[in-house]
Amino acid sequence: MLKVAHITTGYGKKQVLTDVSFEIGKGEIVLLTGGNGSGKSTVLKTIYGLLKIWSAEGKIIFEGEDITALPTAQMLRKGIAYMPQKKNVFEEFTVEENLLTSANIYTTADAKERVKKVYETLPMLETLRKRTPFHLSGGEKQLLAFGCLLVHKPKLVLLDEPFAGVDSQNSEIIANSIADLKKENVTFIIVEHKKYLFENQIDKVIELELGIIKN
Repeated sequence: MLKVAHITTGYGKKQVLTDVSFEIGKGEIVLLTGGNGSGKSTVLKTIYGLLKIWSAEGKIIFEGEDITALPTAQMLRKGIAYMPQKKNVFEEFTVEENLLTSANIYTTADAKERVKKVYETLPMLETLRKRTPFHLSGGEKQLLAFGCLLVHKPKLVLLDEPFAGVDSQNSEIIANSIADLKKENVTFIIVEHKKYLFENQIDKVIELELGIIKN
């Protein structure tokens, strides 16, 4: 499903990851662990093409295709979606406008159908559809960010601390959605400290220390 090969990268002149390599099978949930500054979020950003790979031999292979540094729109069309920890919704848009904007790479009719499907999966979002994020709780905002990801019907989901600041009710909704999607063979790479929320779903744990995978 996904092969990350010999990834070395960082920010500016600061190297964060060193020769990171791993493989993930279809439908697996992989937990990325490690202390602060270990490179967990950097792995997600690199897979999604937001950071340039420094190493000449570094590659990201998805379903047998080299997707290294593809533009975001192409990543989404191939079924790869990323939910950052912060700044993951449009604050000035309503819930429904957020969802439709996330789906704007599709035709208008397709976008509306995708949003309808998200409402079926996450009914609470439909009840909040006219509100802006300013009037949502932290948990409701994360639920919206998760919904914006789901409009793309992803095959591979990259989640950076999806349960951060989320109340128990919305945490359960997100955790149940992850479990349901796993049953549909959706693959996840998750950075999250609250692993107890989905611990029984985890297939593999990859631990990073100072940008290197611990054996």
